[in-house]
Amino acid sequence: MLAVQSNHNSNKSSVDNFYQNHHRYVKSRNDEQLRDSLKWDSTSGCKPECMANGKPIVPCGLIAWSLFNDTYVFFRKNKILTVNKKGISWKSDRDHKFGKDVFPKNFQNGSIIGDAHLNDSIPVSINVKFCFD
Repeated sequence: MLAVQSNHNSNKSSVDNFYQNHHRYVKSRNDEQLRDSLKWDSTSGCKPECMANGKPIVPCGLIAWSLFNDTYVFFRKNKILTVNKKGISWKSDRDHKFGKDVFPKNFQNGSIIGDAHLNDSIPVSINVKFCFD
């Protein structure tokens, strides 16, 4: 069950009972690959999504295949509230986790196709829009 708690004294809400931290999921990634363009073929830890057609996937791992795509609208007194998606990522992630010269390679080219499509001429740090809006 997903419960949204609203604090009536502020404009903030919190989401409870939403856990996307299964061990296999959180470990299925390669931080070196995301930081350094010279490590594009480093896929250790990315199983089961590490190779497609015999070539490394960039970005690899289950996390890269996740896309929170629910659509939602908030109202207050029958008026639609605008959701500000700017600056929602941690500065440390923007500055240290994702290299600005790491480009997607071989993403969505295997037998399993997810919902996301990454432009291979745009760095992963910009393609992953929710991290850098």
